[in-house]
Amino acid sequence: RESGERAEFNLGLISDRTSHPYRVQCEQHKMTRMILSELESNDLVEVSFSTKVVDVDQDSDFVYLTIENNGEKNKIKGKYVIAADGANSAIRQSLNLGFEGVTYPEWFVQATTPFEFRDYIPNLSLINYVSDSNEWFVLLRVVGNWRCLFPSREGEKQEDAISEDSLQKRINGILERSEKYLLTHKTIYRIHQRVATTYNVGKILLAGDSAHLNNPLGGMGMNGGIHDAINLTEKLSRVWKKTADEKLFDLYTKQRQPVAVESVQAQAERNRQLLNEQDRETRLARFREMQTTANDPVKARSFLLKSSMIESLEKADRIR
Repeated sequence: RESGERAEFNLGLISDRTSHPYRVQCEQHKMTRMILSELESNDLVEVSFSTKVVDVDQDSDFVYLTIENNGEKNKIKGKYVIAADGANSAIRQSLNLGFEGVTYPEWFVQATTPFEFRDYIPNLSLINYVSDSNEWFVLLRVVGNWRCLFPSREGEKQEDAISEDSLQKRINGILERSEKYLLTHKTIYRIHQRVATTYNVGKILLAGDSAHLNNPLGGMGMNGGIHDAINLTEKLSRVWKKTADEKLFDLYTKQRQPVAVESVQAQAERNRQLLNEQDRETRLARFREMQTTANDPVKARSFLLKSSMIESLEKADRIR
């Protein structure tokens, strides 16, 4: 923003490794509605809302969940349980599994506006990471809106960071205008980098945020959860059909856990450090290195295979 320099990556460079050489911003609330629509059309699935898991147990034959709905507790059983119950997973906690990692000191502040920045900012991409000496922000396009993501300022209270006045000032830092921005949504959340000590305990299997958390820079959180689901359901299908035994679930952890640590979290942390760098010379040197990478097809291809998580998927598939 200060110098006007930019680095732009062409995802077409990896079109030989994927049928979808582009990035789609699919918000989680839209993804869950699509999944719900599919589940509701399946006679084998029962969806229960306003229901939470409060305890889990298992024996050699079944897993038993204690669930609570409107203050009433019941116990249900199943052959297997996939704990996709999020960052505060009750199932992971019931198993007393470690969830090792760090919590960052800053909060992430997000505001959504329908204002069309592309009409006023030339050469704006659909996903933009912008870094200056005193601030960074992310500006990305979703259907009908732009999402603006900022880190909280040092010492700033949550209520101040998310206030209308604060958000208006920060978005005016992207594009100054006399009229107020219409904000259709705003939120503030804490950032973690954590990974469970294992993804499988007997007949209980962890996936998504219950298994791993990372900062959202790079869009690897939900993607990593989807990759977990694809990997796990392939193995669960084989065990269910008795073409493999439950030891196959150990391979799920071996393949997916290192990806979360070595690829997803490492890349997300590199993104955060690059954006957070405040020393002007260091920041410019790192940026010019990124420009060099973007302008070199071989280097850019290697970078994109990592950032799109294709390389980590292929690496996991080689683990046996």
